[in-house]
Amino acid sequence: MMNSVEVEELLKVLEAVRAEKYPDIPADLIKDIVTAQFENQDNPEQGSRVTKKLVDDYMKDVKLDEAKAGW
Repeated sequence: MMNSVEVEELLKVLEAVRAEKYPDIPADLIKDIVTAQFENQDNPEQGSRVTKKLVDDYMKDVKLDEAKAGW
């Protein structure tokens, strides 16, 4: 199991990668996914459900933004 210090270190690494390679993905999305997985280490099914909802909600927002922009 991960502890909070390891999660903070993981978040720093993921943020560096995100900022360099995937700047269009919100930092909060990555943080929320990592947090959901950390908080549900004992219940991976719940962690997966929360993560799926986070990604689905993000994708809905992306599609709405694309529709507004006329893409």
